[in-house]
Amino acid sequence: MKQGRTLTDLAEELRRQAEAKRDILAPAGEIRLTTDGGTRLSIGGNDAKASQYEVSELAHGQIAEYAGIPKPFYDRLRADGDMRSLLHLAQDWEMFEDSALFDVLISHLMKRKGDEIRLVRTLDGAARAFLSGAFNVDLDNFDVFRMAAAAIERADLGPEHVASCEVTEKRLYLKVVSPKLEAVVRPENLHTGSGMLREPQVVQAGFVLSNSETGQGALSVRQVVYKLLCTNLWIQEETTRQRHVGRALQADDEGGIYRDDTRRADAQARLLRIRDHIAEALDETRFRSLVARMQETAGIRIEGNVETAVESASQRLGLSLAEKERVMARLIEGADLSLWGLSNAVTAAAQEAASYDRATELEAIGGRFFSMSDGQLRELAAARQ
Repeated sequence: MKQGRTLTDLAEELRRQAEAKRDILAPAGEIRLTTDGGTRLSIGGNDAKASQYEVSELAHGQIAEYAGIPKPFYDRLRADGDMRSLLHLAQDWEMFEDSALFDVLISHLMKRKGDEIRLVRTLDGAARAFLSGAFNVDLDNFDVFRMAAAAIERADLGPEHVASCEVTEKRLYLKVVSPKLEAVVRPENLHTGSGMLREPQVVQAGFVLSNSETGQGALSVRQVVYKLLCTNLWIQEETTRQRHVGRALQADDEGGIYRDDTRRADAQARLLRIRDHIAEALDETRFRSLVARMQETAGIRIEGNVETAVESASQRLGLSLAEKERVMARLIEGADLSLWGLSNAVTAAAQEAASYDRATELEAIGGRFFSMSDGQLRELAAARQ
């Protein structure tokens, strides 16, 4: 399992972000992008006093999608600032004289959207997300974190049970393990080919809570299983999720978000549900059922060529070439040529992922072995392409 921040550092960063961020509602037609060495987003006019923000890569992707421009073409236009527009020669386009084609195209497409309300989420002088005016801003990270902390305490767990946590550009993550729910997965062949004893492997129940302020996923609580020996983590499909979609937002006099009593009450009710979601993820029956499925995979040996099996699994699970090579190395190192061993190799490779986001995705990919049908598992073990 990849490590992120300490719990104290995470709490401090979430508090800082809560105080520093600003949300702005604006008609799409009033939003412009300009390139001059970098890209800046401006709202509310063309004069020098208009608010301007640098644009994150994540927000660029959202703008391209909203404008209906393929992202590779969008990036090419953005990178080629010397590609100029001739539209200033046409009537009513004098404002774009000697402008980059990127600026003209995006501004024109935004203008065509007219009064459609967009939510621009900013932090530290940058537009970090470009979202619908119906995006639910009341499920934000600091509030979710505080409610999760209370729910963790309610489950008789403490800070020492937070195995890993992080906040990235995309998501907040809290990975929590409960030593009160423990089981053993016993490899089918307790001795490796070299005669070394392979110990039964102790696993514990847990959950991962994730949330996104930038449109990268719903608030969710998912069941996890944690392996003590090597700190591997398997994430299961969504236990529960709450989408960031609600009533259309209303702007206050300064373009910020107006929150009435109804919206506040709805937000509080959603946050309180986190307690129930965590209890569901830590349900003993669910945990025992998942461990039983893990034990079944420990008894399914890879019968075909191991490299072919890893290649087939990589294609099925969407692994990159580098990730496939790491999985192969971990599988050989673990010396367990069963599907349990292969799932271990995938989650072990997650520790070497370039980002915390991708590491978490790989932990969920490793967990997909236990939701496959018996037929899919047999096909994988037979190493068929």
